Amino acid sequence: MTDVATSRHFWIGPGTEERMTPSLPSSLTLLVGLWLGFSPFVVRFGLADPSGFVDVDDVVLAIVVSVLAMIRMTAPKDLPALSLLNAAAGAWLVGTAFFFSASGHPSRAVVNDVVCGVLLIGLGVTSAVLTYRQRSAARRLAGGSRPHASVRSV
Repeated sequence: MTDVATSRHFWIGPGTEERMTPSLPSSLTLLVGLWLGFSPFVVRFGLADPSGFVDVDDVVLAIVVSVLAMIRMTAPKDLPALSLLNAAAGAWLVGTAFFFSASGHPSRAVVNDVVCGVLLIGLGVTSAVLTYRQRSAARRLAGGSRPHASVRSV
């Protein structure tokens, strides 16, 4: 039997079988975040200064993205805006990658950042859209939509 506290934060039960929930894209976002954090050291971007902006940018974004993804994994019904923040971090990563490519940084660093950024954008938007769709489906099954702010209950 499902308790109320668990059902408030998760989509569980027979209605979720064979459906993707927002925690799957968030789990994949966590993996992208972990790769992003370790990639400057694994791939060895070849920068003269190991504490260069590319490395620091990747590691800081990796920490932020991973924390946001873990929050979304543990409570997929809550805070879909965090997934949109991960998508924004992906857009930042793509934008800075093109800036770095113009300034002569190694192509490995640029390609890595573009691929990770595109993945973050796709996974973040997917997770948020799934949350909003499943929320509206749950409201329909519960018997209607919530009242508008302009409608007062008497």
